[in-house]
Amino acid sequence: MQFSTWAPIMGPMMRTWTTERLFLRGDDYFADLLSFISNATTSIDLATYIYQPGLLADRLTGHLVDASRRGVKVRLMVDAWGSPEFEKVYSHQLRAAGVRIRVYRQGPVWRGLKSINRGLHRKFAIIDNVHLWVGSLNVSDVHLEEVFHERAWKDMGVRVEGPELFYARRSFELTFSRWPRVQWPKLKPHLLLLNDSYLNSRHTRRKQIRVMRQSQKRIWISTPYFVPVGLAYRTLVGKARRGLDVRIIVPMTNDVWFMKWIALPILNRLVSNGVKVYLYQPRFSHQKVLVVDDWITVGSTNMNHRSFMHDLEIDVVVTHKENKQRIVDSLLVDQDQSLIFDSRSYFRLPLWQKAIGIVFSWFSYWF
Repeated sequence: MQFSTWAPIMGPMMRTWTTERLFLRGDDYFADLLSFISNATTSIDLATYIYQPGLLADRLTGHLVDASRRGVKVRLMVDAWGSPEFEKVYSHQLRAAGVRIRVYRQGPVWRGLKSINRGLHRKFAIIDNVHLWVGSLNVSDVHLEEVFHERAWKDMGVRVEGPELFYARRSFELTFSRWPRVQWPKLKPHLLLLNDSYLNSRHTRRKQIRVMRQSQKRIWISTPYFVPVGLAYRTLVGKARRGLDVRIIVPMTNDVWFMKWIALPILNRLVSNGVKVYLYQPRFSHQKVLVVDDWITVGSTNMNHRSFMHDLEIDVVVTHKENKQRIVDSLLVDQDQSLIFDSRSYFRLPLWQKAIGIVFSWFSYWF
């Protein structure tokens, strides 16, 4: 493969996506993705943390098989820990059709704690090297209202096109191919947040913290797993004390049972420093959204140690004005449907619950 095939437009990068479509429902996100897969002509690259047997996985598998059989180059990456049933249920059918598969983190534990602790938490797809889907949506029926109706998880995703899609293609290649043959340029994206190497991870996390530190009006975060690293926590506290509008939206109930116990003492300290905390009630909110003034990202990154220090993630900077407004409006609706968390609520908890939260927080590095 020639370098020019992968190189972005030279000169100053465009600071906006040429095409950008926002999805506030999993059904719409996957309908759009499956439609593009049906019409793909050259390549499909897809990565997901969870590939769970069900209606959605069956549909996606059928579409990938059909695409591969008509000559499209199809590659699929899943995480071994997040997709324990994938090999048994889907891999044979996909490989028989010519789909190339990599199961990330597959192998014995003795390979090392560092490798098994670095998961493929990304959820993204690239079709024909032109269209990119990024969001918080795994290949699982829990994201579909068609299946779970009003109990379907609340998620957010986006499809974009533009020169910076190059970086997503590079990132997929570096992760899928353990020894890629392509020589990649030393360039950093503006519209994608990636952490496929130590340097990229350091650049991305510093950028997120820097943007929050430079905020003038607001920092809004919607995340299902809120266990921020120390620098992010101190930034939120500092901004709230200076009078900025700092808001955190977390789900009232969580799919990870112990996450509530870890987050409670942290949320209590934030509230005492002026941060507004909302407990979203209607269903499980799985979306990962960061709003800092007019800078907004959507993707797979949680505000926790796993995303900031361990797992592979990807986020998109939303650039179109109408989509930014839709995201803000959506978060305002979420807040209206939430309970406001305050210190009185925390101190009314039984002592044993507060003790569990404190003990779990000692292990926050792993969560």
